[in-house]
Amino acid sequence: MPRVSDQLTPVTTAQVFDALGAAWRNAFAEEPKRASLLVLLSQWALETGRGKSMHCYNLGNIKSRQASGDWCFFACNEILGGKVRWFQPDEPECCFRAYPTLDAGAADYLRTLRERFQKAWPAVLAGDAAAFSHLLRESKYYTADEQQYTKTLQALFHEFDRSLPGNEGPASLPDLFTVLGVQTALKALGFDPGVLDGKDGAHTEAAVEQFQKAHGLVADGVVGRLTRTALAEALRVLSAGGSAAR
Repeated sequence: MPRVSDQLTPVTTAQVFDALGAAWRNAFAEEPKRASLLVLLSQWALETGRGKSMHCYNLGNIKSRQASGDWCFFACNEILGGKVRWFQPDEPECCFRAYPTLDAGAADYLRTLRERFQKAWPAVLAGDAAAFSHLLRESKYYTADEQQYTKTLQALFHEFDRSLPGNEGPASLPDLFTVLGVQTALKALGFDPGVLDGKDGAHTEAAVEQFQKAHGLVADGVVGRLTRTALAEALRVLSAGGSAAR
């Protein structure tokens, strides 16, 4: 497949949101959760300066190994050893995938995340921007400071949740029917579940027990109906600017 000329392909937030939704439906034959699309949209905005610096419809600045598909070169930087290092064409570090259309770029972005960065995919399904950032960093998707990357990703998520049509309210909240969502909720509420990995281990169980004790529930470490309801209420109070503590 050929090398193509680099070109900027600026698009709007609404256009990317629609393209991601269409790509999801085509790939999985199901309607995507709004929160899942917001996580992806937020990363696109972070990686491409809200589309103003998107090259050849590459939504996630996915690099190319020149093994398949088109590619292009453009100057880029990475944070290595705590320092910013710039790369210039034709260094391999600044070879990126290129697509002829926004729809093609959105489809490959989804496919790459689900297959090559599958460790982070559960966070997309859960609509959890913070966990997505953490798991992407563990998968070596980016080299920037994780705390700043996460902070920016979450801010974009909440901004788009408010501004895009179809806001149903709970999109900003983690899915409390998944382990990853429970872990995210516990961490936000000040109960340390350990690594946000979507695995139900000893750290998560201990954090659930601590939460249950703090909220007058039976401390058995099991997230049943009462515990899930209490988590949801505590998150609601926290998001409204109140105190999550009892």
